Amino acid sequence: MPLVDLIETPVKDGGIFQLPSLAGLACFRHAITAAPWNMSAHVGPGCEDAETHRRTVCEILGMPFDRLTTVNQIHSNHVLRIDTGDIGRGRHGPETALPFLDGVVCNIADVPVMQFSADCPLIVLVNPDPLVFGMAHASWRGTVAGITTEMVKQLVREFDVAPSNLCGGICPCAGPAEYEVGDEVRRIALARLGEGAARFFQNRDERLYFDMRTANLAQLEAAGVNLDRIEVANVSTIADERFWSHRRQAKAAGRFALVAGISGAS
Repeated sequence: MPLVDLIETPVKDGGIFQLPSLAGLACFRHAITAAPWNMSAHVGPGCEDAETHRRTVCEILGMPFDRLTTVNQIHSNHVLRIDTGDIGRGRHGPETALPFLDGVVCNIADVPVMQFSADCPLIVLVNPDPLVFGMAHASWRGTVAGITTEMVKQLVREFDVAPSNLCGGICPCAGPAEYEVGDEVRRIALARLGEGAARFFQNRDERLYFDMRTANLAQLEAAGVNLDRIEVANVSTIADERFWSHRRQAKAAGRFALVAGISGAS
């Protein structure tokens, strides 16, 4: 699991971050936002300014805000391909976002796609040639339901890519020994993922912690992805106050975002 330091670009009162390997990938654009920007238009402090921040990120990436596309995350394993009729949905807020989804795959140029987090892993996968990508919000529910496996399946199904050709990363999320859960989560994980899922949990001081990073990496590896091509941000949202964290801030938490897309500029 290559832990990496993110590339930071200061902007106004915050920062934009990138995974190093994807930052240099031709025609692929991505940005991970940070607090105090709240990218959610309906949850957390400053949500009334979310559209301004969304426009700014699109400008930084050189991508059109009017084609910004978002999904209404429901902690599922549902992944769909973005069609032309989906473009621009949710750019102003959740009312028009693509419903019932936690993952997308896309091959359409100049469509920035945005997903949100405040502790859950956001996972991005890219096939460099032909250039297509997938994104997933892997909450504990989505993780045990196999959303990362489903994203790889959809990339293969829709675009006939080889899993071994994929690269990408896991964005800032709760650290491996910080995301506390109840025993019912462990039981569900064992039921859904098999007895091997026990290694994703650790007991410390009579508390149980779920390592969502490793759980999703295991799904990638089982799907045929080369883990040497997957970077994991060396950041825990629970510990690092640059990022929103529901576990640390509760109802005072906004949402940071991953925005990614294919640039059609020559």
